Amino acid sequence: GANPQVNEKERLQREQQATENAKQYQCLYPVYFDASRSREEGRRVKMEDAVDCPLAREIVEALQYIGDSQNIPFRVVFEPHKSHPKDWANPGRIRVLVRKDGKAVDKKVKNKHHLYKLVADYLKDHPTNENSPMKMQIRGLPPQKEKIPPPAVPRGFKISSILPLHSPALSGGGVSDNMMQDMMKELQNAGGGHGMPSLPAGLSSMMGGAGGGGGGGGGGGAGGGAGGAFQKRDKKKR
Repeated sequence: GANPQVNEKERLQREQQATENAKQYQCLYPVYFDASRSREEGRRVKMEDAVDCPLAREIVEALQYIGDSQNIPFRVVFEPHKSHPKDWANPGRIRVLVRKDGKAVDKKVKNKHHLYKLVADYLKDHPTNENSPMKMQIRGLPPQKEKIPPPAVPRGFKISSILPLHSPALSGGGVSDNMMQDMMKELQNAGGGHGMPSLPAGLSSMMGGAGGGGGGGGGGGAGGGAGGAFQKRDKKKR
């Protein structure tokens, strides 16, 4: 059989390489598009372009749609366990290569602000609803067959009423490595159940042993990664 120590070493090397490759990538967080937030609270698009309850998984779908419809070979890294410090309850970070060495990778996307607008347009046309989190069923969490009750919001926090199933506001905290790997497997197999589209071409995962397949056959197996506990870094709004 395979040597587990060798597999672990390869996984760590893939993780390190994926992290290194993603340093020039533009980060996207759901909070950038959140209509309930001010600029100071993390929103980056104009209020007229913001939406209610944006989710990282929907941003991945937006990038797939934009890439497919405009023939843009996006290079994307999806990190489901990463959270914006001002939005700890809504985990998920997407890295996209928009500019490399100071030059636009594709002339159809001029800069990060142009990308924000393209993503925002998709999110407005595909509003989040209470079934949106179900697109990413996660092994290791009890299957959600009924409507998810809204999270209990501590005083002084802003938390969306619709959150990913692995949100610490719903699950109470830490996510295991195995669960994060299972989540990425769900994403890779997205062409089938739950009505999920496959991942965008060129999408890599930072999660252990799971790469971004699908979406036009792109995406290699980039990355390992620790799930670990979420850090609730948000402070009370002053």
